[in-house]
Amino acid sequence: MFSNRAKCWLFFMAAMQWYETAVNGQVFELGSCPKATAVADFDISRYVGKWYNNRNYFAIFQAKLDCITAVYVGTSSTTVSVTNEGYNLLTRQRSTAVGIATVIEPGKLGVSFSDTPATTANYWVLGTDYDNYAVVWSCTGLGPIRISFAWLLTRAQEPTSDIVDQALAIFKENGISTDPLKVTNQKNCPIS
Repeated sequence: MFSNRAKCWLFFMAAMQWYETAVNGQVFELGSCPKATAVADFDISRYVGKWYNNRNYFAIFQAKLDCITAVYVGTSSTTVSVTNEGYNLLTRQRSTAVGIATVIEPGKLGVSFSDTPATTANYWVLGTDYDNYAVVWSCTGLGPIRISFAWLLTRAQEPTSDIVDQALAIFKENGISTDPLKVTNQKNCPIS
């Protein structure tokens, strides 16, 4: 059916897709992705503005950064620009990534930091009150394993424990482990 050359190309393309996902992935686990529920009445216009990264699963693109923020600016009723920023722990140099997020389904956005817009929902808002916290998650199944991303974002640089507890409860309600979440330093940050 397929020539050996075609099989090699198919294998190569699948391996490259797996590699890209694995390199950027945060938590590897056995099994399929949990059946999480995104915010059904998600309002992108209320989501825009500055968010502080309170805690997240490890992500290679955020390694060695603290004082991480995400700023969302509306460009249309379904699209926002995304500017993620953090500071290198050693050099204190600013690191910035600019992308675009498009609402694919309510509470499910496609986020891309390349010239090619995302067409699949790789950024799910599982819960938010828009004023204090947002719980963001993504999961990709790769055969017998899954790769998950998770962030707890807050409007306050140092939120109250009540706000953090409300957000953590949303992860748990969706069957998502909070154990891998690591707190992001937000103290003594440069003024940007």
